[in-house]
Amino acid sequence: MDNNLVGQTIQGRYYVVKQLGRGGVGVTFVAQDQQCFDSLCVVKQLKPKSASDKTLEIARRLFNREAEIMNRLGDCDRIPRLLAYFEHQNDFFLVQELIEGQDLSNEIIAGQPWSEEKTIGLLKDILEVLQVVQQYSVIHRDLKPSNLMRRDKDKKIVLIDFGSVKQVSTQIVDAAGEVKQTVAVGTKSYMPMEQMMGRPGFYSDIYAVGVIAIQALTGIPPKRYTISQDGELIWRSLLDPNVSYRPQFLNILDKMVRYRHQERYSSAGVVLSDLKQLDDKTILVPKKNHLSTSPKVPSTHIISGGNPQANGAKNGSTLIINNGSGVANNGKNSTPNQVTNNSQTATKKPPLKLFGAIAAAAVAIGGLGFWLLSQSENPEPETNLSLYENASEGFRVDYPEAWSKQNRDDFFATGVVFFSPLEDESDQFKERVSVLVENLSEEVSLDGYTERSITEIKKLSDPYVGEAKFVNFGEDEGRQVVYTGEENGNTVQKMQTWSVKEDKAYVITYTARIDSYNSYLPTVEKMIESFETISN
Repeated sequence: MDNNLVGQTIQGRYYVVKQLGRGGVGVTFVAQDQQCFDSLCVVKQLKPKSASDKTLEIARRLFNREAEIMNRLGDCDRIPRLLAYFEHQNDFFLVQELIEGQDLSNEIIAGQPWSEEKTIGLLKDILEVLQVVQQYSVIHRDLKPSNLMRRDKDKKIVLIDFGSVKQVSTQIVDAAGEVKQTVAVGTKSYMPMEQMMGRPGFYSDIYAVGVIAIQALTGIPPKRYTISQDGELIWRSLLDPNVSYRPQFLNILDKMVRYRHQERYSSAGVVLSDLKQLDDKTILVPKKNHLSTSPKVPSTHIISGGNPQANGAKNGSTLIINNGSGVANNGKNSTPNQVTNNSQTATKKPPLKLFGAIAAAAVAIGGLGFWLLSQSENPEPETNLSLYENASEGFRVDYPEAWSKQNRDDFFATGVVFFSPLEDESDQFKERVSVLVENLSEEVSLDGYTERSITEIKKLSDPYVGEAKFVNFGEDEGRQVVYTGEENGNTVQKMQTWSVKEDKAYVITYTARIDSYNSYLPTVEKMIESFETISN
């Protein structure tokens, strides 16, 4: 379809008034809705890279899914409402609410640094709406000044142009039916490494917001920032040496743009919490010292009484709860560590009380021994497994009947993810096992795929991951590694097992919190043992 739609009426309803912008994946127009009092709206035309049937089929599925997500997000008044979506002559169209205002590229201008207070205000504005987006489990993926609108009527920030929709236009299917992504979703200067490698998370949007804030504070575009040998942004040297800044605020910005996402803030809400704790009476950074890079050392909070959630335990911090019992509690299901309590050790107990305590301990130990014996005599019943079969991807695997499952189908892999049920009301983390098939663009050996996988794990999750060990992957030879990571504030342990067969890689990834990892491990091992490929 011709990109120049100005003067035309689409779908017999939307009269195109003018073109707003053009990019590599489509064109944006202002149009009049002739069936709604000629009210103005935005029409986005998305053009797939290829008109092949397979490409259009995948683009159509992605387009419909993303339109549904945008429709849900429209409940927030700081995200443009989706008014309609349709396909016309092999192009895809979104019709959205028109936001009257200017984007932030008109405010964040090179050579005009903002004050600290103004930058903090901007951060809070962006993070408030990003927090809503993350509550819907959505990643924006293309946050930058031109995609942040300052609405005229109330001067609030509105998020526009979600990068996920651009997936529709950035993939093609080759002659062999393999999906290839031809354009990275996002803008390079605002994209962290994990997003460039196709593994974005909430923390990826946090990185982009941090870069925007640094750009405003320094008045220098991110293309001019330098990178240290360990991948960190070097930006403090760009600050005005004649201005004093609060060290806590600079540290917050540092944490937002860490190279490794495990060291970054996990969500918008956590950043907002730290911003709210900034005290106006905080001592300012001396002008001669603010150019140094802050050390990456986790802080330790010592709190009397309370619980780690109520007292603000933060990602990357060690929280020690001194509740007067002489035991340090590190949160849910943590292992107690002995802590010296001076007030208790200074006072000796009367002999009778001491004798009573010893007797009580003896009874407790005896009871514990009986409990352990009963547990060994009455082991928990085995988990009932059901068969899952994916004929289109050519595999089957057993999975626990009580677990839920969700299909996955995107540019990077296809398959299924199984989720454990929550144990109780306090349990907020679902352990999961993903069984995915990756179409390989070229012939790769098992050793070659293993080397590539280890390199990716080191970059994105755990730089200290060890070598992969040899395992049986169903009836085939496989490789397996165990490593740690971080997900939305939880430290997790992962076990990834893979095998390569013809032009496909089969990958099973088990993810659990460290304190529950061993509980589900026997079940996961049975799942791996049951895996087999089938003819499709």
